[in-house]
This record gives sequence, structure tokens and C-alpha cells, in this order.
Amino acid sequence: MRQNELVTGGDVFEFTLRGERRTAVAMLVSDDDDAMLIDLLDDDRPVWARPSALQDVTIFRPDYAELGFAAA
Repeated sequence: MRQNELVTGGDVFEFTLRGERRTAVAMLVSDDDDAMLIDLLDDDRPVWARPSALQDVTIFRPDYAELGFAAA
């Protein structure tokens, strides 16, 4: 993963690992960005991952300023 693409807790992201494209939600990320607990969307349990092992990471993070929430 490139340094400017840091996954943070709550991010939904896609990545390639061992040639397979996967989608996950980051549940926990260590303070030193060396490990993270992720919930794979097509699996039944969370797993630990090393961010440095992930390739072609794409992070989906909404821009809340552009969503235009209406005040109630």
C-alpha cells in the first residue's frame, strides 16, 4: 500500500492479495499501521492483515460535505 493511501478504521476498501480482488471494512488499525483487523465482505469472520501485503488498494470514503445533509 502506498504511504498516501492509509486505511483508517471504518473505511471500506478493495485490494488485491495473492492475485485475488477482495472488498473489506477496516475494523481496527494499529497505531504503527503495521496490522489491521478487517471484515471481508464475502467471508464469515474478521481477519488480521498486514497493510504492506495489500496491493492496488482503493479506499471508498464519502465526502460528507458534498452529501448535503438537511438540518431537521
